[in-house]
Amino acid sequence: MIIAVDAGNSSVSFGLFDDKKVVAVFRAESRRGATADEYKDFLESRMVRAGVMSTDVKGAVVACVVPQLVHVFFEALKGFGGAPLLVSPRLKLPITIKYNTPELLGADRIASASEAFTVHGGPVVVIDFGTATTFSLVDGTGAFIGGAIAPGMLTGYYALTERASGLPRAGLTFPKKAVGRDTGEGIQSGVIFGHAAMAEGLVGRFKAELGADLKVVVTGGMADTVSPHMKGVEASDHLLSLKGLASIFRLN
Repeated sequence: MIIAVDAGNSSVSFGLFDDKKVVAVFRAESRRGATADEYKDFLESRMVRAGVMSTDVKGAVVACVVPQLVHVFFEALKGFGGAPLLVSPRLKLPITIKYNTPELLGADRIASASEAFTVHGGPVVVIDFGTATTFSLVDGTGAFIGGAIAPGMLTGYYALTERASGLPRAGLTFPKKAVGRDTGEGIQSGVIFGHAAMAEGLVGRFKAELGADLKVVVTGGMADTVSPHMKGVEASDHLLSLKGLASIFRLN
């Protein structure tokens, strides 16, 4: 059994895998000031509840986009089968990295793109609706060629309501229509429909530049809010990055 850890800007996901089978998933807050002992204690307590012993775990793999937490998770996971594998473009991957700045490519994007290409083939684009909304594009040969990074839906929403005087923080529920009949509905439409339209628009531009159709796979915390308002989504998988991490561990 292995532990896959996807540490993002807002949350941390821990996945327990028995080969390709997902045994359990735990989530915690991503905190810059957290210690290795805190995350280790959290993980061990959740494992006990799931009926998993620390001795059952033979290794760990980590994707961390928060530089301050890389060492924290490295230390927290050393007791689970030795030093954890840190995902980077230098590892053996199911895709090739043809990105101009591979050292700046998020390990979570590598994991998600790897899994999407493995399962769905290419060309494929992964849209991760998180703190940032990222678009990761793998061509038909399995090469990660780039994508786009935009403010996440909630990131934009909070910036709007904090910086625009007089705008209320309306609850983000599904708007019934694109034409909002009051300020709250207008914000809901702009934030949710607007984000979906942005995602669709970028996918259309990717297709035009590639000269080929694209499979669209969505993931991330806001995927269920945005993707129902998009056309052409082939699959949605909240565990995409964790599955990709587990696959990368097996390859290495």
